[in-house]
Amino acid sequence: MTTVTDEDIKIIHDYIIQNLTIRSLQRELKDVETSNDRMKRFYISANQYQESQALKELKELRKEMNKRGLRIVGEHSAVNGIIEFRYLCRGVPSNLSLQDKELNKLIEEKRFELLR
Repeated sequence: MTTVTDEDIKIIHDYIIQNLTIRSLQRELKDVETSNDRMKRFYISANQYQESQALKELKELRKEMNKRGLRIVGEHSAVNGIIEFRYLCRGVPSNLSLQDKELNKLIEEKRFELLR
């Protein structure tokens, strides 16, 4: 029987946060591009830098996931602000549940980290 290690869970967690961060950056970029903000170019530049850094990290996480036989197979919102992510660990299905408030906090932290 294949067991899911703590390191596997951390990689899955990091991948989820990274992927959601990229989605957030892409959504914000669309909003900024259509705005009339004076600082528009600055926001777009910073956003594109963050996105490129996030994509590099996501690529490395994907490599590690492939090496370990990990794959995200779905996500859905459950009750009370909990989002459930389904994944396979070396063919064995499992899930990871996170609160949306926690996810938003982690995404914001990741975005600040990407600016450094």
